[in-house]
Amino acid sequence: MLKINPPNYQFCPFCGKKLKIKKEENKKRRFCPFCNWTYYPHVGGAVAAIIIKNKKVLLVKRKREPNKGTWMLPAGFIDFGEHPEETVKREIKEETGLKAKKVFLWKVIQSEDDPRSLGHFIFFYKVKVEGKILNMDGKENEDIGWFSLDHLPEVKWKAHCYVLKEIKVKINKEF
Repeated sequence: MLKINPPNYQFCPFCGKKLKIKKEENKKRRFCPFCNWTYYPHVGGAVAAIIIKNKKVLLVKRKREPNKGTWMLPAGFIDFGEHPEETVKREIKEETGLKAKKVFLWKVIQSEDDPRSLGHFIFFYKVKVEGKILNMDGKENEDIGWFSLDHLPEVKWKAHCYVLKEIKVKINKEF
């Protein structure tokens, strides 16, 4: 379990009144006594696509912070109401121009180092794709390329590094 704290909200997002604290389920919870809203801190979700071709992995180079100028698997946050499988298909199309044919959930890891959403879960999918690579998302990524798992560029996200190391070990068995 990560030792992180949720946002420390002081006011109700619905009526704007000052929040109070109550004990519920042996936890201190912020709540609004005026509209009866209780704040239940929760984590967000993201996806990442593991796309392998000829024992090379597809990576994108970040164009903005955090970790600007470093490489990562094609990835993104899950939109409200979206299933992670839908998200990975959308992100692949947006970031690479490729179309996901088959997606397989491979691993779920809790992110330790993304300041935009501390502790969010990343759903890593093995993906079979079709089409031609196009650098579709010029605001988010500055480059895209295939890399040997023996000669990877700089990857900063801890979860992506961990998964890339696992893929290197399992490349002949699972990919």
